[in-house]
Amino acid sequence: MRPSVLVTGGASFVGCNFVRFLLDREPHTRVVNLDALTYAGSLENLADLAHADRHLFIKGDICDQDLVARILREEQIGSVVNFAAETHVDRSILGAAPFLQTNVMGVLSLLEAAKTVWLHEGGGWQDRRFHHISTDEVYGSLDPQGPPFRWPLPRRRCHCLA
Repeated sequence: MRPSVLVTGGASFVGCNFVRFLLDREPHTRVVNLDALTYAGSLENLADLAHADRHLFIKGDICDQDLVARILREEQIGSVVNFAAETHVDRSILGAAPFLQTNVMGVLSLLEAAKTVWLHEGGGWQDRRFHHISTDEVYGSLDPQGPPFRWPLPRRRCHCLA
């Protein structure tokens, strides 16, 4: 069985480009793409996707912990790359609830599903990865000359990318 990666928000502009990159760079990897198709995502972004035989699209919400856990189990996911997020800080001023729901509770849902499936059912964290991709609104601004930001979490549980 080839390794499977769950990409959330994979129908967004940034997410779909990562899906393309991963399919091109990792010929033995299968990508499971979970996206709610809100204002930020569109199936048109995936229409001309190469390697479609290694790409499975699932319409769904990262806040649905049961769905995420089922995907982790059934698709034998070894890595999660989370791009799913509400964007544009000015939108959050008009309505904070969607931002809190997706950007906080959605991430919690992903983490809890991963903990349940990988740790409690799957025997441990070894060879598992959870990558959380976000913006300066979450991580803060970086100096262009400064080092890349790495959140100091235990290496055995989480790897965050800059």
